[in-house]
Amino acid sequence: MDYLLLGAGLALVLLLWVLIRMQRRIRELSQSIYTFFLSGTVTPISTRDDVLGRLQTDISELENRLIQERDGAKREAKEHTEFLSDISHQLKTPLAGLRLYCELEQSAGTSAYSEKELALVEKMETLIQNILTLEKIRSDTYEMQFSPAELSQIARQVQMELHPLFPQKQILLTGNAQLRADPAWLREALGNVVKNACEHTRPEGIVEIRMEQGERSVTIFVEDDGGGVDPAELPMLFLRFHKAKSAAPNSTGIGLAITKAIVEKHHGIITAQNGRRGLLVTMCLPIIDANLKI
Repeated sequence: MDYLLLGAGLALVLLLWVLIRMQRRIRELSQSIYTFFLSGTVTPISTRDDVLGRLQTDISELENRLIQERDGAKREAKEHTEFLSDISHQLKTPLAGLRLYCELEQSAGTSAYSEKELALVEKMETLIQNILTLEKIRSDTYEMQFSPAELSQIARQVQMELHPLFPQKQILLTGNAQLRADPAWLREALGNVVKNACEHTRPEGIVEIRMEQGERSVTIFVEDDGGGVDPAELPMLFLRFHKAKSAAPNSTGIGLAITKAIVEKHHGIITAQNGRRGLLVTMCLPIIDANLKI
């Protein structure tokens, strides 16, 4: 009987020892996966021929495959951006010539359409630049420079930049929040939304920017009093080249798409809905200490 108890005790100790070792290996494997998503360091291939060893090897192969897919996607995006850049370069030369001839006609007074022609040339130049900006953001050609940012300062800069364009509009700021972000690009994103709101309100319209600080995220609300848009248009507002029925005549339909790309580079999401007075655009940005590489 004593030998049976001793054997059972040893078996129990051995089982506990095995379970403890397995728990430690599982924790190490979990930490390795987390490290991969933070820094891109691949989990090493295991030399053990057991269940956890084979699982570790499979995870390592999957991580390598993810890196290959990411690098391939980046190469394709870079080639696409270079292609667009080449096209835009080829277009800029004839557009510059058209602008010159239109300006000469306007100075000489030989054409009654020179002003309209110049406006169309300018719209085409803006469209080309906006398309390039959007594609470079999406392909990581523009690298985000993250640093601590105060949203109230960014919102005030947007307010001052847009005041000369919309002197009769009221752009109201409430709240404040801080997070790591690229201040220049975040100002571009917010500016596009506020400019769009100003274009869809009456001359004396009101656009409100509200900022709320949460424990894990920051939320920016931009709401106008323009009555909103057709509900059928809401899912298409952030698509390239989509222009709402009430869009300004010189709108290229790229601004909100650029905003969406910038928000996504900040690991955030952007949505739009009809609010009480008009269109309500919401940008939710997570508070993170570093960028995830994968």
